[in-house]
Amino acid sequence: MKEKMVVRVAVFLIGLCAPLHVSAQVTGGLPPTDPNQSWDAGRLVMTRAELQELLARFEDARRSGEYSPAFKARAAAEAALVRARLEEGDFQVGDQITVQIEGENNNAPMTLTVSPAKTVAIPGMGELSLAGVLRSELQGRVHEYVSRYIRNPVVQTRTLIRLAIIGQVQAPGFHAIPAEALLSEAIMAAGGPTAAAKFSEARVERNGEKIWTGRVFQTAIAEGRTLDQMNIRSGDQLIVPLDGGGGSATMLRLLTIIPAATVAILGLVRAF
Repeated sequence: MKEKMVVRVAVFLIGLCAPLHVSAQVTGGLPPTDPNQSWDAGRLVMTRAELQELLARFEDARRSGEYSPAFKARAAAEAALVRARLEEGDFQVGDQITVQIEGENNNAPMTLTVSPAKTVAIPGMGELSLAGVLRSELQGRVHEYVSRYIRNPVVQTRTLIRLAIIGQVQAPGFHAIPAEALLSEAIMAAGGPTAAAKFSEARVERNGEKIWTGRVFQTAIAEGRTLDQMNIRSGDQLIVPLDGGGGSATMLRLLTIIPAATVAILGLVRAF
């Protein structure tokens, strides 16, 4: 049991310490149709073209006779997540974005909340619709809108995902996490795991349905996937369940080697 705990924690630490610029398969655990094709995980949020290409790969895998029923079911499930993003956009009611406009608001970033109409109110400039907009398109959309009021504006934006992180973490509850944060960073933003966390059964749920779990979830951590790359959106739940076995002391010893990483992650969440 202790050996298994060491392996689980090691997987988590690999994901936590992985550099942002790594080569990873684009399919969240499923291989692309061309095994030589890979993507640059240094792009922390996915463009519309990348999502369309990803959807095509999932659809090809779903229809292929070369894969098992379980494999094709997973491809179909991930295709549904990507299709929803392309059709509906990324922004949900209650999402937050930060907008900094040079020369406005004393150059301080403004935190704006997405309304039930999927709009945000920019002070002095009215309501900007984010319906159908992807996170990767936010900067361009805000710049285009602000240009109606300010000539050649300098604009910076960031998307925050309101994610429920519950179970065996130090600070369970809702946390506003940057969309470009790694999945492991999201866990650390909730204070990190407790000594009783069972990573082999950690999962992400949406409306009570498991969308990331098991080996695919573990692979996403190890590969350094961002929340955006995993198609995670506000309202999703990241659940770290209780481990009924031993190994707590081993986990605590391993986690003591990363206090600096914890500080850096908290800075990522708080800083613009």
